[in-house]
Amino acid sequence: MAVVAGVGRALLVAAVCALLASIGAGSVSADSASSGADISVAQSLGDRELTIILRRVTSVPGPLRVDVVTHTGTAPGQLTLAATPTGVSTQSMQPAPGAPAAEAIVELGGTPGMYSATVRMDRAGPWELAVGDGTRVARIPFIVPAQVTSPPERLVYGGFLVAGVLLPVAVVIAIRARRSVWALVPAAGMVAGVAVSVTAALLSVSLPLPPQPGGQLDPTRDNVTDPYAVNQPLISDFSRPPVLLTVAGVPVTAGQPGDLDLVLNDAATGALVDDLVVHDSALVHLLLVGPTGRLSHLHPIRIGPGRYQVHLAAPEAGRYALSAELARRGGGVQMVRAASGFTVPPGATPESASATVHLGGADKAASAVVEGNQVTVVTTTPVAGVPTTITAEFGAGADLQPWLGMVGHLIMAGPLPDDPNIAAAVQASPIWGHGHSMGATSMQGMSGMSGMDMPGMDMTEPAASRGAMLMPPANGESAPDETVAAYGPEVPFTYTFPLPGRYRLWIQVERRYTVLTVPVVLDVAAGARP
Repeated sequence: MAVVAGVGRALLVAAVCALLASIGAGSVSADSASSGADISVAQSLGDRELTIILRRVTSVPGPLRVDVVTHTGTAPGQLTLAATPTGVSTQSMQPAPGAPAAEAIVELGGTPGMYSATVRMDRAGPWELAVGDGTRVARIPFIVPAQVTSPPERLVYGGFLVAGVLLPVAVVIAIRARRSVWALVPAAGMVAGVAVSVTAALLSVSLPLPPQPGGQLDPTRDNVTDPYAVNQPLISDFSRPPVLLTVAGVPVTAGQPGDLDLVLNDAATGALVDDLVVHDSALVHLLLVGPTGRLSHLHPIRIGPGRYQVHLAAPEAGRYALSAELARRGGGVQMVRAASGFTVPPGATPESASATVHLGGADKAASAVVEGNQVTVVTTTPVAGVPTTITAEFGAGADLQPWLGMVGHLIMAGPLPDDPNIAAAVQASPIWGHGHSMGATSMQGMSGMSGMDMPGMDMTEPAASRGAMLMPPANGESAPDETVAAYGPEVPFTYTFPLPGRYRLWIQVERRYTVLTVPVVLDVAAGARP
């Protein structure tokens, strides 16, 4: 009996130690594909420039909080929200119900800021949120994750369940059986269960996550509810071809509001492209440059698979350059241009263009007033092939707000010839890029990294110089939204211009819920030949 009691005590100690070890590992639940951050999507819905924030859904059934951020000039009124489950099941091959499962109304006030509503999610899987203003409807795809138990987690729970069942069995046998040696049979099973649990808990730290629906895989109800059952490689295959951008719809007349329709097609098959993912807080970043150099940075609404629409009032007649930045699932970030832009016929009297800052040569600093805001732009000596740091200073206080997840945006095109029609020159320019500033950091002197290596395009993520930094989200956390006005006043960008010549730059920031655009002309000198 003493031997049996000793065996029981030893097994009990081993079980407790294994349980503590599995708790200390603390990473089994992190293997679940259900974790995620908030989704922020900018939308140019009619005359309103909105930011739609879908807060994470932690469990189903459960609430989905939708926050709508408005900007200066946004008209008050109602927005209707309707959430509809989408996607198909590869097992039943039947589409999900197409009728809205949850609805709500957001009341927008006349003061720029955040307005909210809540809709209730009743299932995990792919969804579509329809945001309507009474005339137009923007359709935003999103995913409600499932509470997934990973295979290592199942082994941990199963092993301890077996050990917990066999422990009293071993004790009862040891007490009542004539031969106490029979107690070693369930005791051995209990040890095996504990060993499996401990091993699974320790190995779960190094096991990769399954392919993520929405980010790596086209989402279906099956791979969202059970991503570990997907029989696919764990590494994304970034091989989908580029997107072809076509301008369609009713022509826009100068000074009169109109709708511009955009169609996205697969360059290989010609099929409509409906696999865009949210990139820098938007599905599509549409960049329009007018004949006199005025920039419009808009975010078309998705009205159907592969079809987008933007409502605009072109301020001047003439040719417009058009480019779209987007990210395709399995195809990476792309900057695509319409073949020849589009032309706006004459209409109302055009508005005057904003004051342009000229830099280059002996001029290293210049100032301008943009919508009542004093702005000073300073640059290091711009030389082709050498990193150039361009810093825009907005006043003296740190009151800038993050827009599209960044403190500052830098859009550039060039080198440009001396052409009175700036849009035509921009449309044909060899470089058309979009860079970002995360605010001032201590990483001074670092150059931006190319996002894609394709002729005629350059994507950058510039470094910054000093001060507070907008930290990116990690492990399901969310970055500060536009209600946080605590950045700046200096917004630096570092970029290496590959070719000498004259460039058009536009620096954009947000202050007091107003997006400010600073146009800059930069002359880049030729570098020394190697």
